[in-house]
Amino acid sequence: MPRPTDAQVLARVDAVAEDMLSFLAATVREPSESGWEDRVTGRYADWFAARGWPLVRQPLEPTGMAAGEPRSADRENLIAWYPRRRGLPYLVLNGHVDVVPAGDEQAWSRPPHSGARAGGKVHGRGSVDMKGGIAAGLYALAALEDLRVDLPFDVAVQLVVAEETTGVGTRAAALEVPDPAAALVLEPTGGAIVPVSTGLLFFTVDVTGVAAHTSAPWRGVDAFDKLIRVREALAELARKRGAAYRHPLFADVPTAIPFAIGTARAGSWRAAVPDHATMSGRIGLVPGEAPAELRQEVERVLAEVAATDDWLRDHPPAVRWDHEGLPGWETPADHELVAALRSAQRAATGEETLTGFTAGSDAAFFGARGVPTAIFGPGDVTLAHAPDECVAEADVVRAAKVLALALTRMVVRGG
Repeated sequence: MPRPTDAQVLARVDAVAEDMLSFLAATVREPSESGWEDRVTGRYADWFAARGWPLVRQPLEPTGMAAGEPRSADRENLIAWYPRRRGLPYLVLNGHVDVVPAGDEQAWSRPPHSGARAGGKVHGRGSVDMKGGIAAGLYALAALEDLRVDLPFDVAVQLVVAEETTGVGTRAAALEVPDPAAALVLEPTGGAIVPVSTGLLFFTVDVTGVAAHTSAPWRGVDAFDKLIRVREALAELARKRGAAYRHPLFADVPTAIPFAIGTARAGSWRAAVPDHATMSGRIGLVPGEAPAELRQEVERVLAEVAATDDWLRDHPPAVRWDHEGLPGWETPADHELVAALRSAQRAATGEETLTGFTAGSDAAFFGARGVPTAIFGPGDVTLAHAPDECVAEADVVRAAKVLALALTRMVVRGG
């Protein structure tokens, strides 16, 4: 069949939109927190079966990558092929089905997993991050199949577990689909196209001191005070690194490689000088920068702080790297993958929006291996992991239209 017109593709997405939004709401009602993805994977598997797409159900445990992950015997990736596996170069559409915990339910206006459709939005944990993007990707393909579009490449849809914890799901999926020619990750981007993402390292720093009664704090060594000095030094390192890296797609943010401390604790009693202090956080990686190089730079700064302090010189701060890191990556804005998305976005919305990404995602797995990669999906990422998470229905429909049009424009070469 000849390639359908843009108008035909857009009309077909409109025709399946109600089914798509109902399906999205149903998936949100399944509380698939990391470790419990099996609450929703059956629904996705049934969807693939109804379309007749070949499906691989990949158990997490036998992959040998499940160390540290709970319930590994009960969790699985889903890898489906559109329209079937023909042995052609293939594009990966990647999405994670796990969501973060809802937190304090009293902070929510509705039950966290309501999946309610109200006010033009689908409400609930995972609606933005990232079941909305998954729904848009699935129904973009369904619309093309309904139009009998014969793409000149295969599409492997990866619905993976454990993105919110270790990222092992996408790494394990590579055993089934090891050599994609390109990857499109369906994280929420506000409908913007993301061809560049910075990376990050998670770390923990521990400092020891000497306890003393707070009536005579000079008899002790305040570990919290020492930790503050360490934090200030790392923040200064991050400031200099941020000033040195500039990119036009990050022009609207203060820094493209954020540094932040998420948790800090000191001491065990309010009337005692703290003899231990610890903090955990993240520091950003420039695209193409090796995580090992940044680790060395952080360790050098810690050594410099210790060298200027009599106590720390003999009791240096200890750093632990809590994650292997997510590398930064970049795909040229004129690459065929990005060009197809840009053309499709113009056709579907009348405008073109590109931006950079500072959040960690499974896109790092592809981009850091040199696979042409982009991130695109509906929803405001700042609503992810927060109370009252929701996604606008119109944004999901719009994203499906862009994805469907982009697939008809893509050139996927060799992989």
